[in-house]
Amino acid sequence: MFDPVMTIKSGQFHHWEEEKDVICAVNGSDAFFLKSGECISGDRAAADVFFDAVHDYARAAELVRNSEDLKDLAPYLSLRILKQDPWEAVVGFILSSNNNLFRIRKTVLDLSKNYGNKLAEAEGLAAYGLPAPEIMAELSTEQLRALGAGYRDKYLIETARMVAAGKWDLHRPDDLAYNEAKKYLMQLPGVGPKVADCILLFGYGKKDAFPVDVWIKRAMARFGEFKSREVASNYAASRFGEDAGYIQQLLFLREREKRNL
Repeated sequence: MFDPVMTIKSGQFHHWEEEKDVICAVNGSDAFFLKSGECISGDRAAADVFFDAVHDYARAAELVRNSEDLKDLAPYLSLRILKQDPWEAVVGFILSSNNNLFRIRKTVLDLSKNYGNKLAEAEGLAAYGLPAPEIMAELSTEQLRALGAGYRDKYLIETARMVAAGKWDLHRPDDLAYNEAKKYLMQLPGVGPKVADCILLFGYGKKDAFPVDVWIKRAMARFGEFKSREVASNYAASRFGEDAGYIQQLLFLREREKRNL
């Protein structure tokens, strides 16, 4: 059974806030309000895309249940991989470098509330979209740093300027195979291999991407020793194929739960 609350809070997505039993999630120009785990407001067709309703997760679930080194991931099989708006993913994961989930989410929310447009309101929560690249391109490093962007302020501004000027196409990775799309993303300031893999997985639906951060590096010890993060990522891509990104997220949840985070 799909668990939208677990999915939203799983660390793959940063543009959400919660008050009592209501969660407001913003994806591009769409706002979704969930109460007690049920979607009470928001376009249904857009919600199906965002929550990846059409993807068949049965193969990955069978793999988890039948593999000795994956069986402990079974409690998290109610998770899905969210299909985020590309700009949402680019901003969120540039902010993720050497950062923690609470600070990333706070910066995304503050950036949206200060410089984005109000999209909707329900149950006392207001939803604000991220400022468009054209808007963010005009912000100063001081303005972004005041919102908690830290040293990533210049990366966000330079990226926004590239997108706004048409020097980098947000839709181009959709048309590229994984390896080419990764090279294309790494043209952006502040986007290294791990951040590129996160953007590809969560923003472009490239489910063969396998981001390796400090949590996944620890989790990969169950499969053996890997001399580098790249080798670990290649192992996962080779073994799990198009389910690699999903397995990555299950490993991430398991590793953080082991450390009570």
